Amino acid sequence: MLPFPGVSVEVQTPVWKGECPPIDWLTLANRHALVTRLLSAMVHDVNNTLQVVSGAAEVLAMDPTPEAVTKRTDAIVGHARQATAVLHALSAFARDADPAAGGARPRAIAEQAVALRLYALRKARIAVTVSGDECPCAAAHGRVLQVLLNLLVNAEQALAGRAGATLVVRVRTEAAHVSIAVEDNGPGLPEGRSASFDAWPPRPGAAGHLGVGLLVSQALAGRDGGDLSHLPTPGGGATFVLRLPR
Repeated sequence: MLPFPGVSVEVQTPVWKGECPPIDWLTLANRHALVTRLLSAMVHDVNNTLQVVSGAAEVLAMDPTPEAVTKRTDAIVGHARQATAVLHALSAFARDADPAAGGARPRAIAEQAVALRLYALRKARIAVTVSGDECPCAAAHGRVLQVLLNLLVNAEQALAGRAGATLVVRVRTEAAHVSIAVEDNGPGLPEGRSASFDAWPPRPGAAGHLGVGLLVSQALAGRDGGDLSHLPTPGGGATFVLRLPR
């Protein structure tokens, strides 16, 4: 059935016949895929928060003493603020189509990326830590966040079903750069295979199921004058390092 009588609608899907699509198109598609992943986890996060708030309110109704009111009210406010912050971060990321460069805080962005993926990380039983000092850099918040989300999702896939899975995000300040290393203790890259920064057509199974996470991430790093590289990890696993100018 047509949406309006007498009006035909033709939708054309872009086809590149084996050639790599424009990087801006891939970047947008990658962001949308990440948002879809984040939404599925966020539904659980917000639902859990609402259950905690509801439980605290019920207990408060049964014990309306001043001490209980203060304790439960603080808990309700804390959980509500946490849910609001996560929703705000997702909303900002989804609409940040052309972020302005400058003033990005890598440590805070790393913590935000982990917070957005926290439900999935906990569900997969992946222990994650973020370390390092805060040092602003000349990059765009939204671009750095997209790169880190891609790296986290790739690490989650590599660690799926692995006992004792760990994921470490380290922020280091160098003379002219800030580096963010994302390291996991997964199986690492298959022997003889390098990181697919420029592979086309993409292999399935990378961030967002599109297979373009690393390709897009390297392009995003370059837009801020930085770079993304893969380093050999002693004892197995994978380490990706994002370097950004200060």
